[in-house]
Amino acid sequence: MPRFNLQARQPARYTTRPLGILACTLVSLLLAGSPLPQRTLQTTIQDDAVLLHGSDASVKSAIAQIAHLGFNYVRLTASWSAIAPQSSSPQMPAPPFDPTNPLTYPYSGFQDLDRAVVDAHEAGLKVMLDIAFWAPRWAVPIGSPEGENRYEPNPTLFGDFAEAVANRYDGGYVDPADPAIHLPAVQLYTIWNEPNQSEFLEPQWQRTPTGWVAESPQIYRGMYDDAYTGIKHVDPSDKVLIGATAADGSTTPGQGDVPPITFVKGLACVDQDLRPLSIPQCDGYQPLHADGYADHPYSLNTTPATSSTVPDDVPLADTSRLETLLSQLYLDGRITTDPPLYDTEYGYNTNPPDPSAPFNPSQQAQFVGWSTYLAWRDPGTVMLGQFLLRDPQPGSTQAGTSPYETGLYYSDGQPKPAAQAFRVTFWAQRILGPGSPLVLLFGRVPAGTGGPQIVQVQSLSPSGTTWEPVQTLLPSCASQDEFLTNKAGYFLTTAPLPALTATYRLGWRDPAGQWEYGVPIPVDASQPLPDLASEIQPISISGLGPERQPGSFRP
Repeated sequence: MPRFNLQARQPARYTTRPLGILACTLVSLLLAGSPLPQRTLQTTIQDDAVLLHGSDASVKSAIAQIAHLGFNYVRLTASWSAIAPQSSSPQMPAPPFDPTNPLTYPYSGFQDLDRAVVDAHEAGLKVMLDIAFWAPRWAVPIGSPEGENRYEPNPTLFGDFAEAVANRYDGGYVDPADPAIHLPAVQLYTIWNEPNQSEFLEPQWQRTPTGWVAESPQIYRGMYDDAYTGIKHVDPSDKVLIGATAADGSTTPGQGDVPPITFVKGLACVDQDLRPLSIPQCDGYQPLHADGYADHPYSLNTTPATSSTVPDDVPLADTSRLETLLSQLYLDGRITTDPPLYDTEYGYNTNPPDPSAPFNPSQQAQFVGWSTYLAWRDPGTVMLGQFLLRDPQPGSTQAGTSPYETGLYYSDGQPKPAAQAFRVTFWAQRILGPGSPLVLLFGRVPAGTGGPQIVQVQSLSPSGTTWEPVQTLLPSCASQDEFLTNKAGYFLTTAPLPALTATYRLGWRDPAGQWEYGVPIPVDASQPLPDLASEIQPISISGLGPERQPGSFRP
């Protein structure tokens, strides 16, 4: 790898062999005809240990750090068991406790969440809330010895809690810490966390006379429906995301976790062939309502573009499997919308600090741009999430156990290369252009409210000592070195590929007028050589165009 602190030589101009006029025209037509360059992708980050359990000063500092990196959202957990009164008792609190009214919950339960919501709002960040684990003991038939109650949570009581949370963050609730202001409004919710994993919801399977069937989607559907109803009762414009599923599961029915594709089919009460299920839990089934589908498409042991050989798994490279299924369920009338995909949790464990992790911090940094590009180029995906701002402190319950060293910073606060890779996000790859290979160049920089940003792609000189501006292609077939992103800070362009091996980086002129640089991205002959047209044209979901209409509902 080249050193990160090599100095750019300004204003030298690096020239490469120009494309022929016909080839350039074809490239320009493809770029101009694709809606991708105008696309945006929302970003979110979750780190409850830092944002919900730190001191006032450390939470404010972390929120400022997140805003500086350019995230749009912070994702926080509204933990039912942490907020609810008498959560360790098998008896539900008596009146005047009203499970839909946040005023009847102890202030101490909401205090840390209130603080994070307020701090995020003041920093210009939006908040998405996971209404999630664990359940109070009085809301489950079987308790967990460690208090992580997750066995068949009562859906009605869970829906009541979701309504209480939505009431508290409807924008009109007086902040108990400062009665002169109202708590900020939250308008994006996800329901539970990874319900297809036994760690978060039980039971996962049920034995029937005909074999094992997935039980967790049946439990989750009741919880989700009641939570959706409770939130929409407060504000119909709030968005509620279904799913929040993990990327994989067991290949053996009845053992381990439910694969995400199997889980979604069970959630919609259809079998593996999408025929309506004839089981008691699906009697009276009504189509699902959702404003989006939350997905955790981890690919912890492979690169972002590596497909899984297990057809029911959904790593980032295979999110089209989930999108295709959701689209078909919409057409079949099993769900009322064709929901967009929110990849709300993603990241890579690094070695160091985890000696078992397959990737080092430099590789993690390169994967930031690669994964962002893959999510951004998919028109069905509207958000990509990062799990953890900082690695856990050594000796904590998370430290040393995969996959929790996914932070952008080490536990001592020192940045990994991935921190700068996120602030100045960049990806480069070889593509087969008309007549000769090109390099496809993608990036994102913080736009804030400043609109289009000035950026420049650079390549490392053959001597490996200086960075030279790259002449990227304009739709007019002219070339440029400095150019503008779209309003959201994204760009997609191409340039001639001067050699089989090259290294690129992205520069961004920040609001102070200083140039900041992302991490170097090597491009070499070992990379696949996709066709330019296939790479920049939007992905088609099952070949279904915008004229799609839902089919008749089949109970």
